[in-house]
Amino acid sequence: MSDLYSDNDPEYRATRVKSGIPPPSIRDRPRNHRQGGDLSRFNPAMQRNQQQQQRYSPYGQQGRDDRRHHQEYDNQRYSHHQQQQRYPDQRYSEQQQQRQPYPDHHQQQQQQRPPAPAAPAAPKPKPLELRTSTDFLKCEKRLSLQDLVDTIQPTACTPETDYDFLSSKALVEKVNQLRENIRHVPYEQRSEARSKSNPFERIGNAIFMNRAATKLAALDATFGLATTHSQEFTFADICGGPGGFSEYLLWRVHSWGESAHGFGITLKGSEEVNWHTEKFRPDIPRHSLTEINGADGTGDLYKIDNIKQFEAAVLKETRDQGVDLAVADGGFDFTGHEAYQELSAQRLLLCEVVTMLTCLKQGGHFVCKFFDILNESTAGLVWLLYQLFDEICITKPLSSRPANAERYIVCKGLVHEKPTQLVQQLMKAIDTNTAAISIVTRPFLEKDEDFIDYVKMRNIRFAMKQTEALEQMDQFIKNPQLAPLYDQEQVKRHCLNEWRLPLQDSQQHYF
Repeated sequence: MSDLYSDNDPEYRATRVKSGIPPPSIRDRPRNHRQGGDLSRFNPAMQRNQQQQQRYSPYGQQGRDDRRHHQEYDNQRYSHHQQQQRYPDQRYSEQQQQRQPYPDHHQQQQQQRPPAPAAPAAPKPKPLELRTSTDFLKCEKRLSLQDLVDTIQPTACTPETDYDFLSSKALVEKVNQLRENIRHVPYEQRSEARSKSNPFERIGNAIFMNRAATKLAALDATFGLATTHSQEFTFADICGGPGGFSEYLLWRVHSWGESAHGFGITLKGSEEVNWHTEKFRPDIPRHSLTEINGADGTGDLYKIDNIKQFEAAVLKETRDQGVDLAVADGGFDFTGHEAYQELSAQRLLLCEVVTMLTCLKQGGHFVCKFFDILNESTAGLVWLLYQLFDEICITKPLSSRPANAERYIVCKGLVHEKPTQLVQQLMKAIDTNTAAISIVTRPFLEKDEDFIDYVKMRNIRFAMKQTEALEQMDQFIKNPQLAPLYDQEQVKRHCLNEWRLPLQDSQQHYF
């Protein structure tokens, strides 16, 4: 499998596809994490502390050399000590032989025993990649709004997937097999192995209520999402319960001394997805998030009336302007059934996209969580975003566990203002009451080679990374005594510093 995509062919890395992104390579060297977005561009009060960053960098070349030097020194000391124990003074050994002319049966039995099996060696850690992908795709063949409406033809999609169309069948089957192997492992053992194999596990929820907040913090630090040219930053949090995204956005903007307000809708009923604003940080102003529950009070986006009621409420509060940013983090618990999560999530994704289009202002940004993008129906939804926004980026924040299929699509610059006719056409697809809905036919997608190349390259890269993470997780399942490959506390310090998050909780504002 490791030879499937390599640099052995000298012409391989010279290959160019129309998307402008070279094919992935398992020998790619990690690039500088700082060449991505930097929030200091948007807030002069936030400056880097280079000395502190160097101090907490556990993966620099100097650090690796120092650790190698100390390890070699320790090995020499240990080897010398073992030799002293195994080979005592020769005169003493001769005296013992004279005293014991006959063999010691107990010692003979010990010598005949097979040697104890050696402890399994820990997998050799690779250089830790800290760069979040910022490869954007810009639409060069944008359709008019009317042509886009005419192109949308909602139909029920088939569950069969041609994996070679948007990825590599061999890689996908490898990931699925690794998932299946791990699925039968007891939860506690699987959870411990996942924690040890994930270098970013210690980041957790940082100073916020849950991990979702740190995912958005990582994306914001790279893409500059929480910025606005208006007097007040506004956002829509779609399927956002219990509120991690909202908590981060409100904290971030208010920590700058600026004003922010959010509008949220989420499914009511389950304790896990209900809003829990009481768990927001106390340094966030009260009533900064308006909870909207829809026409029937359930917050269920599968019902068109609830989407329309959310649209009316947001436009009323923003004086018909719409919000600067829309975020969508909906999902289901697919533990043990990850192979089915893509098709099961498609209708929810469509509802999130429609809700976004009803309330996002022209030029606004959108962040949406996806899973696998292997089926042509899911690709059709991504293609729609590619047509609607100035540019899109399929990426995965470092705080998102590498062994899962979770990824985010960052869409910047909504091209059309209030595409009402398109929204109405997409609502017809929601009303079909079908779990998996295809809005664009495969022959139509195949005409856009730039788009297909981009999605395929991203899928292959994600599959390679996921395979590596699942294989490492399997090593820790088989050998629970192995120590983590990286200093997770130092990795946490580095990431929080990069994302402008405090190392310790506090009631104060952070700059």
